[in-house]
Formats: sequence, structure tokens, C-alpha cells
Amino acid sequence: MLRSFSLIKFLTVLLLTCSLLPVSVTAATPTNATAPSALENQVQTWVEQLGKQQGFTAWKQSTTSITPIGPGQHGWLVTLRDKAAKPVGYLIVHAKEDGGFQLSEYGSGSHPAYDPNTLYQSMIQQGLISSYADALLHPLKLERLYMNPLLAVWKWDSPDGQTYYLDAWTGEALPIDDKQWLSAGVKLKKLTADGSSAPSAAKSISLVRMNPTFDAYEQMPWLTKKPLETNKVNQLTQLLDRQAKIRFTSELYDRTVLFVWPAIGYHQWNDQKLYVAFDQYGMRYVALADIQSQGLFFNE
Repeated sequence: MLRSFSLIKFLTVLLLTCSLLPVSVTAATPTNATAPSALENQVQTWVEQLGKQQGFTAWKQSTTSITPIGPGQHGWLVTLRDKAAKPVGYLIVHAKEDGGFQLSEYGSGSHPAYDPNTLYQSMIQQGLISSYADALLHPLKLERLYMNPLLAVWKWDSPDGQTYYLDAWTGEALPIDDKQWLSAGVKLKKLTADGSSAPSAAKSISLVRMNPTFDAYEQMPWLTKKPLETNKVNQLTQLLDRQAKIRFTSELYDRTVLFVWPAIGYHQWNDQKLYVAFDQYGMRYVALADIQSQGLFFNE
């Protein structure tokens, strides 16, 4: 069925030149003659489960597009849109070495990961491009790169030969170069070298918590207090159940970039895997195990 798009949205989709193009599927049970792939079936299961949760009800009537993300071709960005073609959320999925798929992160809201509209608006505001018309004259050479929730960027090779790394959520240019990006990947591999990926049987969400949002910079405990010890981080659900104001901080790229994320809830799936809810351009759920070794938690 054809949908109407605004001119800006049409140009955004038209101009987005990435190395890999999306494959559209529906969030509802497929009715065409083509059998859904194993990836599509798994995405369908997760979308149905999340659609039952607070903040995700728009997913029930959404459509999804699945786009490979790098480096390599072992990960996918799943973007969900409503009937008006507006984004309502996303998932990031990776293939497991022993077969099957794992849910790396997911979120709800109108500003999902790798949103083209957010990217172009940010690039114009930063003076990287002058207008949408400028991008039409000089098509953007963009690539989505995702190593983990903290290392997620757009890579842009500009017409003048410079390379930019832009945050996957805000489109903000990060003060890093190729060497720092590659170095961050090496450090990540060392941190996760001893970790094992247990088979996941996650099919449903068993525990849910959602607290009020708060300003992460209203207080700055990372400057005045000691971080939570490992045993306290392992009790994060109990702290959030008591509505503690928890902040996660991470310094990356030779300490040139500081991320501060306010934790306001969680989803715990039936395989006991915990996804912490962060208020970041919408609601973003990140697997605790994927970020714990790269940052610190602070309790106000």
C-alpha cells in the first residue's frame, strides 16, 4: 500500500546512501507466499512480546524494516514505523556463533537508532552540510557501524576527503578519527574475550520496572562519589525498585567522550537477562552485561 511522505522525508530516504539497503517485512504475521526467514520469525517474536509492555503499544500495528549493520554482516537494525510511516522504535539484533540470534538492545520513541531525519538535521545544525539540497548535489557516503551500545556511529566520508564519526542517536560529530575508532574496538574485544555467550531462550518478559524520568546532570555524583561496587551493580533491580536515581557513565576514545545515561527502569526476560532502561532520546533498553565492563554506575 502506498503511503504519503513529506518532501523532506522523501529526500531523506532518497539521499541516504549506505553500503547496505533495508529489506522490508511486516510486524504482523506474513500473509504472502514467501516463507519468513529465521531472522524475521525471531524479530516477530520479540516485537509481539514488547508490544505488550508500557511504552511499546504502538508496536502492535507497526511495520518493520531490517537493515544489516557493520562492521561485517552479522548484525541488523530493525526499525519500526506506524501507519503514517513515523518511527516508533527499533531493535538491534546480532547472529550468535552457535546459531540463532541475540537481542543486543531495543527502544521506543520517535528518535530510534540511525534515524536519517535526525542525522540530516544534526549535520545541518553543525554546518557539515548546508541543506538537503546540498546533500542532493553531493550524495552522502554513509555507513552504519555498531560494535556495542556504547560504540555505535554513522561513518561519513565527506566530499573533501575527511572522515567523520557521528553518534548513531544524535548525529553529533564525535572528536575521534579512524585510529581511535579501531582502538576502541580492540579494547572492547579484550574486555569481552573471556565472556561466554550462553544460549538464549528469551521468549517473554518476566519482570518490569519503570520509574519517573530525571535530569542526569541535575546532580553529578560521578564527580563527588564513588561508583557502585560490583555486588551493588548486580543488585541494580533492587535499587531501581526503590526508585534510586542511578546514572551510568562511560569515558571512551582516550577519554575524549563522556556518556552519562540516567537509568529509570528495566526489563528482565525469562532467561534472566537484564536490560536496563535509559532515558536517552526516547526509551532505550540496553543489556547490562554488554556495558558493565565499559563504565560505572553511580547512586545519587
